[in-house]
Amino acid sequence: MSLIEYKLKSAWPKSRYPNISFDEWACSHSGRCVVDKDFLDRLQALRTKLGFPLIITSGYRSETHPVEAKKKKLGAHTTGKAVDIKISGAKAWELLMSCSEFGFTGIGLKQTGDMDSRFIHLDTMTEGEGFPRPWVWTY
Repeated sequence: MSLIEYKLKSAWPKSRYPNISFDEWACSHSGRCVVDKDFLDRLQALRTKLGFPLIITSGYRSETHPVEAKKKKLGAHTTGKAVDIKISGAKAWELLMSCSEFGFTGIGLKQTGDMDSRFIHLDTMTEGEGFPRPWVWTY
């Protein structure tokens, strides 16, 4: 795992991640921006292949993020190896069909309800990290 924390927006590697911004990756609660470079490289490669924007609704989450604070065990987002992408319909299908090619091992689907609440979760967690993988689930 290759973790790095970007403390300044100006330090964000825009050339490496042209389609992922500091603001969308950083924790919405703490402002911390922790990246697993291997994970973000995979996400950028997926985005490049798909050729359409991926709207990130949740990237890194600090341990104090309200969603994580409620859990008995911290989730994949606290490792910098998970993302929630607002997506539905044909584009969601395209994304799903490409996930395994880029090594995503956790896929969570929320494709019901209001269109604005639909998303796909992707991560690269492993059984060695305490997550049953590969795994697909619904919300």
